[in-house]
Amino acid sequence: MRIGLFGGTFDPIHIGHLIVVENCINYMNLDRVIILPSSDPPHKRDRKKTATSIRVEMVSEAIKDNDKLVLSTYESTDHIVHYTDDTIKYFRENFPDDDIFYIMGEDSFLTIDTWKNYEDILDTNIIVFTRSNIDEDSELVRKVHDIRKDNPNIFLINNLNINISSTLIRGLVKDDKSIKYLVRDGVKYIIENRGLYV
Repeated sequence: MRIGLFGGTFDPIHIGHLIVVENCINYMNLDRVIILPSSDPPHKRDRKKTATSIRVEMVSEAIKDNDKLVLSTYESTDHIVHYTDDTIKYFRENFPDDDIFYIMGEDSFLTIDTWKNYEDILDTNIIVFTRSNIDEDSELVRKVHDIRKDNPNIFLINNLNINISSTLIRGLVKDDKSIKYLVRDGVKYIIENRGLYV
């Protein structure tokens, strides 16, 4: 099988996240995408986050009707920092007969040199999704071409220009504005029922 790994804080998970993984499934012929909510992502350690259990619940609700999306609590069952290279290694070891693809955004890819053991990460299959249409003269494309000299399995796909973020959604809730259509209805219910982001 071809398996994608998609990690994040997911505070909350929103339609933009789901469009990203659906694009990856379509363009990369993935059989499954494993969604990995992180209890304590290294780049967001100093930020206030919703309780991990609630974020996991929102992910579960958001993906429950898509049999190609699977929730994993590998990065969310404790409160230690899980680094990407360790996560990739874990899934490679547990799915030795499958092709593993790590899915990441353009901004993350551009700063990957600052990640722990980033050389090991760049040695795997990586799918990079863009914030806008692919610009052949951009820093992103230049970096992808440079890394492909050592690893041809770096794939770049457009993200349909869906500019939705968890920060936007939290701000709308705080301002008592509607988030309908930005998150799945079940996620919206959890946000309202738990009084999140107010």
